[in-house]
Amino acid sequence: MRIGNGLRGAAVWAVIALTVIPSVSRATAPQERVQPVPLGGALSDQRGDRFYGVYIPTRYGGTLTVTASDGKVDRIVGPDGRPRTNGGEVGRDQHGWYTFLISDAKDAYTVTTKFVQVGEATRKPWNFYYWPTKGDSIHEPWAGGNGRVDTTYVNGDDILVATPGSYIAPGKDIVLPGPNGILETLPAAGDTATWFPNLYDDLTWRGPEGTVYSTPSPLLKYDQLFNTRARNWEASYAQSQDINRWPGHCLGGAVSSILLNEPVPAPGSGLTRDELKALWAELGENHLNHRIGDYATDIPAGPPRPGSDETDRFAPQVHRMLEQHVVGRRQPLLGNLRAFPPNGTAGEVWNHGIGKVTTTYYAMPGKGERSVRLLVEVEANTGSNLNESDPKPRLGIYEYTLVYGLDGEIDQSKAYQSDWIAVRGDTMYAPLNVLELAETRWQGHNPYVNEANIRSLDLANGGNLNGRLAGSPPQFQPVASYEGLGGGRPAGGVFPGFGNLAGSGPGSAPGNDLPGAPVPRRGVLSRLFAR
Repeated sequence: MRIGNGLRGAAVWAVIALTVIPSVSRATAPQERVQPVPLGGALSDQRGDRFYGVYIPTRYGGTLTVTASDGKVDRIVGPDGRPRTNGGEVGRDQHGWYTFLISDAKDAYTVTTKFVQVGEATRKPWNFYYWPTKGDSIHEPWAGGNGRVDTTYVNGDDILVATPGSYIAPGKDIVLPGPNGILETLPAAGDTATWFPNLYDDLTWRGPEGTVYSTPSPLLKYDQLFNTRARNWEASYAQSQDINRWPGHCLGGAVSSILLNEPVPAPGSGLTRDELKALWAELGENHLNHRIGDYATDIPAGPPRPGSDETDRFAPQVHRMLEQHVVGRRQPLLGNLRAFPPNGTAGEVWNHGIGKVTTTYYAMPGKGERSVRLLVEVEANTGSNLNESDPKPRLGIYEYTLVYGLDGEIDQSKAYQSDWIAVRGDTMYAPLNVLELAETRWQGHNPYVNEANIRSLDLANGGNLNGRLAGSPPQFQPVASYEGLGGGRPAGGVFPGFGNLAGSGPGSAPGNDLPGAPVPRRGVLSRLFAR
């Protein structure tokens, strides 16, 4: 066993014991040779009164618990020479050797040590819903379908994207919404329709069986509160048309959950808490407006496995971020934790706010006291919580080895000695990144949604009840009424679908009448956010 100062042998342990615990009686002198116990491990077949030592490599503290199968644990002393309480917090900047005495054992016994470090952000990121960009669609059932395109017609501005009567794979789209973002066609027998709440929904949605469901409608309500056209712009410019349901507003939701108080809608707004969170998610979705401070990024997906693989050298970077920020500064982090099991893919992006980290330490026999294996539980918020349907956090479990320096910080120069062993829990891959949010400018892609309007709706983040939102909420109109028949529609404007023709003003997209509206750079995202 190598000691931090490079000295070796039992004589050194005797010096430690006699120096740190000068009150040992002459009667126990023959037992004063200190025996090292592996961190997070055990020594069996021990006998008699005896001093032991255990090395804690991190300067960020944690709880040290010593147990003996017989006898009692006494005189735990830290590297500063001060006594410690068994099972108590050791304190910051207290990395080094801890000694303790096992006494009064009547039989052979086993000595066990456990060291756990817990860090929790002062502001815990709140749960949100990711608000997918894909609209409702008619598609072949994922299971039990007939493998044939049965729907042969569309209503409104819906788009038939498959050939009627032809073969079609399970889950593949048949009818997609047009530029108005609203699915207006019902599926024929043999096909089905799927609805996921999105930012540009109507007030209701009619399912395949004819049932009418009430839906969240954040941008439609926003338009009627502020006389804007945010919903139509979002449907026309931000609607995704591929088969994937995972792309959405998890970046904006995660950023908002880290930086803001959990929103409280003004009663007169008529918004639910989820709809107000959706508006903040829209503002936070533009990655160009986030300034990143510290980071670990460009991490391969893996998945990590025992032995050499491409994720190994990134383990020290990831854990340094978790330990320095969440544990050391009590600061939440932003992370793309990638896909969920069991069927996620490496290319999926799921951004979350990381608010809690629990690390259990284990020594690595034969590697020196500063080489450790860590079992790390990373608690992040959920991005699928709508109407409190999924309020439980996302818990990722990472297991890797790394080396600490004499200063109690992770030794980044020894990154290639690390082994990222596994990921478990609600994770399938290594995270793409772990980021510190240094600064954010609240402006998303949608030009009609702005910070001042949203803050006026949010009692927890700048709003108040002294204005027009203190009264009863408005009677919101459905899309067909509000956008097709007036009710706030700009003069001379027409809307796609519902029997209207699309506009053709300068700068507008096909099927849209937003003169000069800027087109967001959809699909062109930075290496940090990759949404």
